[in-house]
Amino acid sequence: MLEGNVKAAQQSTLKILLVDDDRDLLLEQADLLDLLGYSCRTAASAEEAKAVFAEHIDINLVISDWSLPSGNGLQLIKSLGENNRNGRNFVAILLTGYPSIELAVQAMQDGFVDFLSKPVTRDMYEAALERAAQRLATMEASARDTQVVESVANIQESLHALMSKLGVNDKDSISSDDEVAASMANPNAVHPAVLKSIIKARRNRQKYFEGDLFSDPSWDILLELTAAHVENRQESVTSVAIAASVPASTAIRKIRELADRGLLRRWTDPNDARRIFVALTDDAAKRMLAMLASAENTPII
Repeated sequence: MLEGNVKAAQQSTLKILLVDDDRDLLLEQADLLDLLGYSCRTAASAEEAKAVFAEHIDINLVISDWSLPSGNGLQLIKSLGENNRNGRNFVAILLTGYPSIELAVQAMQDGFVDFLSKPVTRDMYEAALERAAQRLATMEASARDTQVVESVANIQESLHALMSKLGVNDKDSISSDDEVAASMANPNAVHPAVLKSIIKARRNRQKYFEGDLFSDPSWDILLELTAAHVENRQESVTSVAIAASVPASTAIRKIRELADRGLLRRWTDPNDARRIFVALTDDAAKRMLAMLASAENTPII
């Protein structure tokens, strides 16, 4: 009964746009989605897809063929994201009759929730649609978290302004450059158990508060990679996303931002081009260990 309720909620949540320039296949796929309990709108070109997407603001899943008359599915989804003026959350699934590892990796890096090879079976669609619904739920939670974070930031800014007017200084929160330099020069070893307890404490918050209240994936990613550094193990982008409880697309975006800041490095698994490893740079590892050691017994969550 519970499974049926979840499936019904999933069917009502997903508003699908199906894009394929082969009209026979388009109708065939639409019929299959209908059999699975999903209604969808269709488009036979990128231009038509853009018009339908703009007109129906409830669409939150785009299933597109790779090959389109003008461009391809990757370009279409990128264009829809760039012109998404109402800020809606949506995810995408890429279909192709000519699968390749390179195309699959590119689709995942571009944030697609799934990559399916034609002909697409009922089981393949069911699994992909379930993942799409889960990704959307996570994105909605992250959006609510962002609003909370922005509200807290505004409150903090107002508080600091008030403290400044009253001549009050938050000295305890400011470390001198000399203190930071000293801790950076001699970072103490951080036991793996300490890192695990911090990560566990952060996840434990969800037992007492709604899980979507907190959103700071960058910090969770840094903590997870610090634990991997201390334990001398490798982490893939996928495992980091799972550990940080964020969608792969969010993890990839945050990892890219952290890499641009010189905090992370990325490389492709030499044995499997579909997998990308990520780790702290030497400088970032030094900074994380020094910061965690400087906290002594103060819990950091």
